[in-house]
Amino acid sequence: MFHVARYLSFALCCVVAALFVAGSAGAVDDREGVLIGRVSHVEGKLLRYVEEENDWVLTVKDAPFGLDDALYSGEDAKAEFIMPSGAWMRVGANTQIQLIDMNMDATTLDVASGMARFYNKSRNGVIKTTTPFGYVVAPAGSAFDLYVGDESMEVISVRGTVDFVHDATGSRFPVREGGESIIADKQGTAQGNGAVDGDWDDWNGYRDSVWAEREQSRSRMADLLPEPIREESYVFEDNGRWERVQYEGAYRDMWRPVRVDPGWRPFTVGRWTQYYGDNCWIPDEPFGYVTHHYGSWVYVEAFHTWYWMPPVVRRHPNTPSIFISFGWYPGRVGWIHGRESVGWVPLGPNEIYYGHRPWGHRTRVINHNTVNIININKYRYLNEAVVVNRDRLYQGSRYTPHLRRDFDRAELAKSFKPMPMAKAFDNDKRRFAYSDAQVGRKPHAMVAERINSNQKMSKDAGRINRARIEKDLTRVKASAEPPPQKEMRAPTLSSRLVEAGKTKAPIDRAAALPKEIKPRERERRITPDNRAGSDRPDRRLGDSVEPKRDTTGPDESRRTRAPKDEGNALRNPANIAPQTGGAPQGRREPAALDQGRDAAGQGDQAQERRIRSPRDRESQGPTPDRSPANLDRRRPTDEQRQPVEQGAQQPGQNDALKARQEQAAGRRGPEDMQRRQQEEQGRRQEQQREIETKQQQGEAVQRPKREEAQQLQQQETQRRQQAEEQGRQQELQRRQQEDQGRRQEQEQQRRQGLEAKQRQEDAAQRQQQEVQRRQQAETQQRQQQEVQRRQQAEEQGRQQELQRRQQEEQGRRQEQEQQRRQGLEAKQRQEESAQRQRQEASQQRQQQEAQRRQQEEAQQRQQQEVQRRQQAEEQGRQQQLQRRQQEEAQQRQPQQQQQQEQRKRRKLTPEEELLLKQSAPNQ
Repeated sequence: MFHVARYLSFALCCVVAALFVAGSAGAVDDREGVLIGRVSHVEGKLLRYVEEENDWVLTVKDAPFGLDDALYSGEDAKAEFIMPSGAWMRVGANTQIQLIDMNMDATTLDVASGMARFYNKSRNGVIKTTTPFGYVVAPAGSAFDLYVGDESMEVISVRGTVDFVHDATGSRFPVREGGESIIADKQGTAQGNGAVDGDWDDWNGYRDSVWAEREQSRSRMADLLPEPIREESYVFEDNGRWERVQYEGAYRDMWRPVRVDPGWRPFTVGRWTQYYGDNCWIPDEPFGYVTHHYGSWVYVEAFHTWYWMPPVVRRHPNTPSIFISFGWYPGRVGWIHGRESVGWVPLGPNEIYYGHRPWGHRTRVINHNTVNIININKYRYLNEAVVVNRDRLYQGSRYTPHLRRDFDRAELAKSFKPMPMAKAFDNDKRRFAYSDAQVGRKPHAMVAERINSNQKMSKDAGRINRARIEKDLTRVKASAEPPPQKEMRAPTLSSRLVEAGKTKAPIDRAAALPKEIKPRERERRITPDNRAGSDRPDRRLGDSVEPKRDTTGPDESRRTRAPKDEGNALRNPANIAPQTGGAPQGRREPAALDQGRDAAGQGDQAQERRIRSPRDRESQGPTPDRSPANLDRRRPTDEQRQPVEQGAQQPGQNDALKARQEQAAGRRGPEDMQRRQQEEQGRRQEQQREIETKQQQGEAVQRPKREEAQQLQQQETQRRQQAEEQGRQQELQRRQQEDQGRRQEQEQQRRQGLEAKQRQEDAAQRQQQEVQRRQQAETQQRQQQEVQRRQQAEEQGRQQELQRRQQEEQGRRQEQEQQRRQGLEAKQRQEESAQRQRQEASQQRQQQEAQRRQQEEAQQRQQQEVQRRQQAEEQGRQQQLQRRQQEEAQQRQPQQQQQQEQRKRRKLTPEEELLLKQSAPNQ
C-alpha cells in the first residue's frame, strides 16, 4: 500500500510539472521548427502584402516566403521560390500567389491570377494549388503550368500526371503529360490544346540550366548540410572554403568566408525587417541567406576570424519514418539597447534565441504575461556586438559605415540592457520594408480580399497534410474527360496594379484592359514522349526515372524538365547546343540537347533538342529539304500536314491548296512564299513525271496514237503552268510592292508619331526638369542650411562631449592613479605581513623540531628502562627457577636412597618394578 501511494504522488508531481512547463514562457521550445521558403530569384518588381499595415512593400531576392505570405508580381516580372518541402515555384507577370500551409509532406498554395509553374521535387509529398475555379493536386515527381485569368483558367501537365478538381461541378479530371489540357470557368470545363507559352517555357528552361550547372559543381562538402538546403551548397564553393577547426575541445567542419572586407562580422551586410513580430535578416551577400538563417556563427580566437557552423541534424525516431529536422531563424542574435543606440550580438550554438514563434531549436517563445530576465554578461560574443544609432536600424543595405566602435565589453555591459526583441521601434514605418525603394503602383484593394479570406480559411482548416489531401481527392468523382460542349475562351487577365492613390477606386476605372495570358502566336505544343529509361533519376525524387523521349521527326521537341533533370543534359558538353531567343536579356541562354543519351538500365537511345519559340524559328529562317519525298513534310508551326497524292490532283484540290499557300504566304512573308512556290512547282513536276510514267506503261498499240495527244497535253499543261507562274509572280510582286508601301507608310506614321511624342516628352521633360531644378535648388538651400545648423549643433555637441570625456578621462586617470597607489601600499603591507608570517612559521618549525627531538630522547630512555627492567625480571625468573630445581633435587635424594634400600632388602614384584620404572623419570 505504501508503494502504491508513493507511485501516485510521483505521477501527480509529474503532471503538475508538465502543466507548469507548458504554461511557462520561460521554457525553451525544442519542437519541430517552422518551415520557411525563400525568394531565390527576382526579375522586375515583386510586392509583398503587409497585413499589419494593410499595404504592399517591395520585396527582394533572399527574402523569406512562408506562413501566410502573399506576393504579387509586377508587369514583366518573374520570380522563383524554393521551399524546404521540395516544392519549387516560378511565377510570371501579374501573378498573385499565397502560401496557405506547408509541412514536409504537403505544400498548399493559392494562385488567384497570373501564370505559374510548379515542380514537386519531394520524395513522397504532394502540392495542392487552389484557384478561384478549382484546385490541382500534384504528386511527387510531377510538374504543371497554371494560367489563371479573370473569367477562366487552364492547367497543363509538364511532367507526369496531375489531378484537377472543378469547384462548380465537383468533378476530377486527370491531366497527363503530352495530352490535352483542361480549361475551366465558373460553370464548366473544356479541353484545351495542351500548348504552353513559348517565352515562358524558354525562361523556365534557362532557370533549369542555371540550377543544373550548380548541381554539377556540387562538392562532397555539400553532405554537411541538411538535405532541404543542400541545393544552396554552391554559394559556399564560390565565396569561401571549408576548414576543419578545433572548437570547444573537438575538431569540426566549418566554413569561412574569404570574399569579405577586413574586420568583417556577421549580420552587418544587409538590413533588418520585421517578419511576424520578429526582426528578420535580409542579406546583401551571396552567401547570406543560408549562413544567417540556419546554423550559428562562432568566433575562433586562435585565428581571430568568424566561422559558420552548419545546423545540427536532429532525428525523431518516434515518427512513422525517421524525420530529420533543422531550425530556420529570422536572425540568431541577442538584442541590446542603450540610450540612443541599439545593438545585436551573434548567438553561439547553445545560446537561447527569443522569438514570437517556435522557429527552431533552443527558441524561447515570448509571452506577454511573463517577464524574461536576460543576463547580458552571459552573451559569449558580447565584445563583438554590432551597435548603431536607432534611426539606422531599418535603413540601407549595410551597417558597416554606421557602426559605433567606442564600446568594449565592460562598457556594453554597463551602458546597455538586454531585451528579447527591439520593441521600442514599433512606431517606425520603415520596419516592414525590404529596401529603401518606394512603390509607385500597388495592387488594387480587391486583391487583399482574397488574401484575408485565405488566411481565415487556413486558421479554420488547421494543419493540411498529405493524408488529408489524398482523402479529400478520393471523395471526388473521377471523370475521364470534360463533357463535349462548345469551345471555351482562353484565359485573359487584366493587371490589378494601379496608382498608389487609386487602390480603393472602382476597379473598372483603374485597371487596364484584359489581355491573353498565353497568346496564340507564342503557344508551344508538348507532345507525349516515350522517355522511359533515357535519363538518369533525379536524386531528389528517389527511385523515379524520367521516361525516354521520342525524336522520330526533325521538328519534334523535348519538353521542359524539372531543374534537377536539366543537370543530366549539361553533364555532357557534347550535348549542349546554342539557342537563340527566349532567354532574359543580359543572361546566358539555356542550353539545348541535340544528341542522345544512354538509357538507365536499358540499351535504348533517344535524341532530344531544346524546343524553340515560334519567334526563334522565324528568326532562323526556313530549312528547305529539296528531296521530293520530303517536300510535303515542311509546314509552318501549328498547320496540319496534308498528304501527297500519287496521282494528279483535282482542280478543286489545287485551288484549296493554293488558297492555303497564299494564306500561309501572307503570314510567313515573301521569302517563305517563294520557297513554297518552288516546293509546289517541284511537286507538280513530280506529279507530271508520274503521269508520264503511267502513260508510258500503257498498251503499245495505243502509245503511237497518244503520243501526239500527250505532247499537246504536256504543252498545254506547261503553258498553263507558265501562265499561272507568271500570274503568281506578278501577284507576288504586287503584294510585295503593297506590303513595302504599307510598311513605308506605317514606318513614316510611326516616325511622325515618335517625333511628336518625343517633342511632347521633351517639352514635358524640360518643364519637369525646370521644376525639379527649382525644387532641387530650394531643397539644396534648405539642406545646406539644415546641414550647417546640424554641423554647428554637432560641433558644439562634439566639443561638449570632448570636454566631458576629457574630464571623465582626467577623473578616471586620477582614480586609476589613486587606485594604483592604494594597490602599491596594500601590496607592500601584504609583503610585510607575508614576511612576518614566514618568520613566525620558521620559529614554529624550530620549536616543533626541538620538541620532536626531546620526545624522541624521552622515548629512547623509556625504551632502555623497559629493556633493563625486562632483563632484570628475566634474570630473577631464571635464578628462581634454578633455586626451585635445586630444592626439588634435594627433596628427591632421601626418597631415592630409601627406595634403593628397600630393593636391596626384598625382591620386587613385576608390577612394582613397572611402577618404579614409571615413577623414575618423574623423579
